[in-house]
Amino acid sequence: MGLVGQLRVNLRSARMLYQRLRDRGHGRVGTVVWRLPQAVAVRAYRKLAYAINDGVLQRWVTPGRFRRFQSGLADCLGGHFYVIVMPQTLHFLLPCLRLVNNDLRVILLLNGAHRWEADLLRAHWPHLPQFRVATMPNSSAGHGSMINMLLRHNPRDFGLLDHDLYLFDKTVLTQLLFADEEFLLCLLSDASADGKWVYPLTHFLYFRVEVFRCLMAKYGVGAQSYRQVPEPARSRLAALGLNDGAAMKSYHDFYDTLHVLLALAYGEGFSLGQIELATDDGVYHVGGTSIGTHHTKDLAHLYIQLRFLELAGEPQLRRRYAALTAPFTSASELRKRLPETPQTMHQMLVVDRLIDRLQCALAREKSAASC
Repeated sequence: MGLVGQLRVNLRSARMLYQRLRDRGHGRVGTVVWRLPQAVAVRAYRKLAYAINDGVLQRWVTPGRFRRFQSGLADCLGGHFYVIVMPQTLHFLLPCLRLVNNDLRVILLLNGAHRWEADLLRAHWPHLPQFRVATMPNSSAGHGSMINMLLRHNPRDFGLLDHDLYLFDKTVLTQLLFADEEFLLCLLSDASADGKWVYPLTHFLYFRVEVFRCLMAKYGVGAQSYRQVPEPARSRLAALGLNDGAAMKSYHDFYDTLHVLLALAYGEGFSLGQIELATDDGVYHVGGTSIGTHHTKDLAHLYIQLRFLELAGEPQLRRRYAALTAPFTSASELRKRLPETPQTMHQMLVVDRLIDRLQCALAREKSAASC
């Protein structure tokens, strides 16, 4: 993309951001003088921080610490699941963990989460191991580099669970077994526009570690996203029909997280395993809750934030996360400002039903635990 094209993209982004801040009720002067510059500064800092996190800290600092952490859990590894704890997401994470706490061996990876957030999680689940990833302040390491760390330092198979995925169907957990040719299990998947490539949605994954580690060693690549793939993986992808500029997702001009390893595994004769759900609504993934900053979220997303803050029922979260939804303090207050379009009303209906289901499921979990 040339300079002019980039300027146009930045201008469109600024206009969208301005409109979203105005939709919240922020004044024109305050938005232009304070909130827009603040959002731009936060974005610029995070880009720099991500480069340091992935290029320096994830390479030289975190691996040794993680190896020592893992060695202390040697008897617990195998069939375990990691949950990556992002900052300002505990209102989504708390119900996620409450649903699976009695069914999964979970390890928490604090990826930019604040100390007080770690303390709150420890107060609720003192038995869950916590590992803090080395990051710059107020930033996180990339998702791909986190998966690389887990693959390199796990000798046994493991799973990855998103903080905003809600597992109502527990039969999923009885299916974490690989067929001979399978290298990865997922709950949901999608396909490329031409139907040639099937790729997993990454909110619930179970890794056959030996296959991934062999591919990483053989081709010198990892789980991170790629714009330029190094040799010999590049030639192998070309032989599979993924030349430069081709990607599994037709709306991307790069290889998304895990996609290079996924294509290489297909080329080696492995297949993706699909976990079957007992019911169509056995799992729900909110999505997008740790992407971007609160400045960029529209009113519908703020409504979701407030519904989950109210579900969590944690005064500390309401106080600490107040800036995420400001100037709104309740979902009912915000709902009055939502446009009554069919799309928005449907989205709100889905969210409200999810909250109702979570309230019922969490009440059952609490009742069962007290028996």
